[in-house]
Amino acid sequence: MKKGLFMAMVLSFVACSKDAEAEPKTEEVKDGALTELAQATSATLVNPNATTEAQALYQKLRAVYGKKALSGVVANIDWNIQEAENVHKWTGKWPVINVFDFINIHASKDVNAQGWLDYSDMTHVDQWHQLGGIVGCMWHWQVKANNGTNLTCTPGTKPGETSFDASQVYVDGTAENKQAIHDVDQVAGYLKKMQAKGIPVIWRPFHEAAGNTYEFEGGGAWFWWGAKGPEVYKQLWRWMYNRLVNYHKLNNLIWVWTAQTGDNVWYPGDDVVDIVGRDNYAALMYPLMKEFNQLTKDYSTKIVTLAECGNGDEVHMSLWSKIWAQGSRWSWFMTWYDYAYNNGQSDEHQFAGKEWWIDAFQSGVVLDREAWKNLK
Repeated sequence: MKKGLFMAMVLSFVACSKDAEAEPKTEEVKDGALTELAQATSATLVNPNATTEAQALYQKLRAVYGKKALSGVVANIDWNIQEAENVHKWTGKWPVINVFDFINIHASKDVNAQGWLDYSDMTHVDQWHQLGGIVGCMWHWQVKANNGTNLTCTPGTKPGETSFDASQVYVDGTAENKQAIHDVDQVAGYLKKMQAKGIPVIWRPFHEAAGNTYEFEGGGAWFWWGAKGPEVYKQLWRWMYNRLVNYHKLNNLIWVWTAQTGDNVWYPGDDVVDIVGRDNYAALMYPLMKEFNQLTKDYSTKIVTLAECGNGDEVHMSLWSKIWAQGSRWSWFMTWYDYAYNNGQSDEHQFAGKEWWIDAFQSGVVLDREAWKNLK
């Protein structure tokens, strides 16, 4: 499934199934005992200087891994809690994780007089943390398109695509290197504000790098950071890790790498990845479980999470209760936003809507923000 700019991303969906009607087990989180899954995971974060808050969050994630799933949503494009507000409207509960996107970082008012956003306004981030939620951040890193005017993540030679060369980002003095340093340093400034406030961040950069390269003949990368192949991508990941951790001293980040199908050769390495995620909008329940089993086998020392998901078929939904009952034990799920619904262009939420979320919280296996906050 290819995703370009944010308007294209809202078209993604999950095909779902009627199978696996068994009721899920409602396991209690108690006694501090780790599940077999959790026992296999690394006991520490990859950054030896990780903040106390980041370490505590990671240990809490390990404590519930395999017992409960954390609920999560992504912002409506960039810097808000609109999807979380939808969930609260439908269920009376708040999800645990709200993920913010730096997709429009170039348009932040504090650095761009023509900007329409203000990433320096940390109100939503601060409040989410203070109320007991987990803050996540991702980055649809847009660069200049070939036409010299537009911005895009999509690689290619067309005017609206970009020829930005990922292999030059980590080469000192190149145009790509200078642009990348500017952009990363800008993002680092906001992440530092979070660190100063004691906010740990689930950090998921450079997602879905392999695209559908291994899914069918002719497949390829969806984003410029994967366009030059796995070796360049892994160096790019390590360049960012070094820039943020060693140069900017950002120690509040928990690093999440996103796997695609059969892309083990793209994995940056155990020493720079804390958690392995999977983005899946199109798998039926059985393939979804198959992917969970494969990822936990391939990356046994890492927590595995469903970093993006959704659904587009309200009749044949893969309800979370059914996914869990079948055996998938993803650490958390993060449902995608519906731009049309959030902007009053549609009365029906086309992704994980009201029925899906009611089922999730009634399943007995999904934690909401209050339950997570009170979990010892």
